[in-house]
Amino acid sequence: MRRMVELLVGQNSLRLRDDMDEDEMARGLDHLMEQNETDLPFLASYGADMDGMGIDVDALFLGVETFLSSRRVKFDSDEECIKYNSTCITKHEEGLLIEIEHEDLPLVHSDLDRVGFFQGTLHGDKSKLSVILQMWGGEHRRFLERLVEHCV
Repeated sequence: MRRMVELLVGQNSLRLRDDMDEDEMARGLDHLMEQNETDLPFLASYGADMDGMGIDVDALFLGVETFLSSRRVKFDSDEECIKYNSTCITKHEEGLLIEIEHEDLPLVHSDLDRVGFFQGTLHGDKSKLSVILQMWGGEHRRFLERLVEHCV
């Protein structure tokens, strides 16, 4: 059992705290994080390094095909490319290259600067888009949903 230490917190108030040194607190935090291992995607924007390593392009491609099928989008595909209307999604060494030419795309530049998007460019008049998709999550699905709704 840990010994409690008195800590003076105000003029006449007293609190008790654990008598832990810095190393014990750091180990305690690591242990707590291991116990509660949870995907916290909002933290990824503070240090994610997606450089193409560990990206399963085939699984990502299959995921996008499945997504489009579930939305009843009519598309043509082969082993390397998915095409529908003005959209072309091709396998790329660093993910899936999404290229679209369509008037008034419902995007802003910051949509392409998020985690899981790489080398995103949006033409000034919002008629052309090019971005490499490197991961699949809720944000990426919503991105494609907006494009599908606009371009189909």
